[in-house]
Amino acid sequence: MPTAVESMYSVARLGEIEPAPRLNPDAENDGRASFDVRRTLGITGFGVRSFTAPNGGLVINEHDELFLGADGQEELYIVTSGAATFEIDGETVEAPTGALINVQPAAKRKATATEDGTMILVVGGTPGKPYEPQPEEAAEALAAYGRGDYEEALAKQLIAVEKQPNNPVAHFNVGCFAARSGHDDQAIEALQRAVAINEHIKQLMASDDDLDSIREDPRFIELSK
Repeated sequence: MPTAVESMYSVARLGEIEPAPRLNPDAENDGRASFDVRRTLGITGFGVRSFTAPNGGLVINEHDELFLGADGQEELYIVTSGAATFEIDGETVEAPTGALINVQPAAKRKATATEDGTMILVVGGTPGKPYEPQPEEAAEALAAYGRGDYEEALAKQLIAVEKQPNNPVAHFNVGCFAARSGHDDQAIEALQRAVAINEHIKQLMASDDDLDSIREDPRFIELSK
C-alpha cells in the first residue's frame, strides 16, 4: 500500500515510497537515496523528506540552511531506523533509532549512517514564514534533467518560473537547463534575472558545471563580477 488517499487524509509507508530520481544517474551509486514524502502525501504546509544510506555512507550531506543569504529552514531530524552520527557545528551527536534532533538554520550539519538500513526523516520550515512548496513542474524538470533530457527539463522549468517568478533558484535552473540545451542567450537572460532577484546566485554560478558551456561568454563573465 504505497499511498492511499481517503477523504481528508493520506497514508503511506516510508519503506514503500519510490525513491526520487538521482540528479546524475551516470555517477557512481553510493547507496544513498531520498524520498519525497511531501509530494507523496500531498503536504503543502511544510517540507518533509526522508533519506537513507548504507553503513558508513552520508545520509545527510553537509550543509546549513542559510541558503542564498536568506532566512533558512529550521529542521527536525528523526531517525526512523538504524543509527547515525551527526556532526553539528563541530560537535558529535550519536543518534539511534527514535532520536529527534532539531537544528537551527545557521548550523552546519551532516549525518553518517552507522548501521545498514539507516533512514532519517527530515521536517523543515522557516520560522515566522509560510511554507511555499515548489511547483510540481520543478520536480518534473529535475527528473528530466536526471534522465539527460535537457529540453524537457527546460520546458518544465519555464512553467515553474511562471508560477514563481520571484524565485531566484527557479530562474537559475532555467539558466542551467538552457545552457545544457545549447540555448546560450536564454541561459544568460535567465541568470541575469536570477542575479537581479538575489546576488548570492553568483555563488552557485561560480561552480555549477551545467554552465561550463557559457562560462567564457563575455556576458557571463560580466554577470559573475
